[in-house]
Amino acid sequence: MRSKSQRYWQYITGKPEEFSFESRIFHTISFVAIVALSLETLFNFFLTTLHSAGFISGTICVLQLGMFFLSRLKKRLTLAVILSAIEINIACALAYFFNSGITGSMLLLFVVSLFLVLLVIPRKQWLFWFFINLLVVILITGLEYYHPQLILQQYKNREELFTDQLFTYLMVITLIYICTVQLRKNYLLQKSLADEKAHKLEILNKEKDKLFSVISHDLTTPLASVKQYLDLLQQVELSAEEKATIEQQLALSMSDAQFLLQNLLQWARSQFQSGPLQLQVLNLKKQLAPTLQMFNQIASKKSISIYPAIQDKTAVATDPNILDLVVRNLLNNAVKFTRPGGEITLGTTVNDGQCILFIKDNGVGIAPEKQANIFGLKTESAYGTFNEKGTGLGLMLCKEYIELQGGKIWFESTASGTTFYVSMSIAD
Repeated sequence: MRSKSQRYWQYITGKPEEFSFESRIFHTISFVAIVALSLETLFNFFLTTLHSAGFISGTICVLQLGMFFLSRLKKRLTLAVILSAIEINIACALAYFFNSGITGSMLLLFVVSLFLVLLVIPRKQWLFWFFINLLVVILITGLEYYHPQLILQQYKNREELFTDQLFTYLMVITLIYICTVQLRKNYLLQKSLADEKAHKLEILNKEKDKLFSVISHDLTTPLASVKQYLDLLQQVELSAEEKATIEQQLALSMSDAQFLLQNLLQWARSQFQSGPLQLQVLNLKKQLAPTLQMFNQIASKKSISIYPAIQDKTAVATDPNILDLVVRNLLNNAVKFTRPGGEITLGTTVNDGQCILFIKDNGVGIAPEKQANIFGLKTESAYGTFNEKGTGLGLMLCKEYIELQGGKIWFESTASGTTFYVSMSIAD
């Protein structure tokens, strides 16, 4: 029931994506005013003797209905607001003389009319309409003071006086309440959006600082090591065994730097790309064969065995570049944090229309205090069993891309190993 009434109300005031906040406030004011003026017209004609005032309120109601349609259907808000402001001041001034003057309820309407006009009028016109309202009130009250005979209609009895005053008061507080609530809601909404943007900006700044730290240290360190090695060759005569040891360490360091650079380039590319991903139907075993072959060579340097357990006909709907990126990062981490002679299993299972790709190792596991931030850059850099350094950027990319195509990524870890799971849609 609530959602249905909200849809009706949104139809009247306009959708936020189509109309500005000022437009929706104007539509709200106009709608409430039209209803209130309709009731006041009926009230003046049938419950009091203020028929002239009833005629004026009825005329204002029709005019305001026109202003409402001008803004709501034609989207001419500025024109509708200016015409409404002129109409309200003229109508209230006329109604003042037909509704008992200073003893009537029109001064209360002047107050609320100024409040409503200031809500929707452009900022540069605020003072103008404030002084217009003030001058009109001074003019009509001055005329009544010096020429009391200008008041054409008076209350016939105390009942009319109290009824009219209370009805006008009810109309005024209703308008003020509705408009204030709308303002408050919009303020809270904008504040919430601003807080959310500030929070996201804070996270982005921290990630940026982390990335600069990674770039300045982790990419320059291998280059510095190569330079030191070349300088050393010029100054000292190294044995073949010493050269082999240093070159092996340099190769490992450069391999880490290359992998990090690939992730950095992929991250940078993702910041500039937009639009939906182009998912393709891929045979998982066939797609991952080159990646497995490459990591078998890498793992063999640590005497680590990789066992594939992917079903031959398993097909998934995914982006091939994303799939390769995710599996490369997960296999790289598995090799990095598995001791020499360890084992890694890459396999799949099927559950509720989802293909679950898992990469399981019997390595050192993930420390409990690091698990909460494992998919972000907040976590501290970790070192593998051969002192290989990790930054967390790869796992952050994995999570971002997998979720972008509607999948999930999670893990289980103990001191005896870690298993990462990636959920993807099975192709029809």
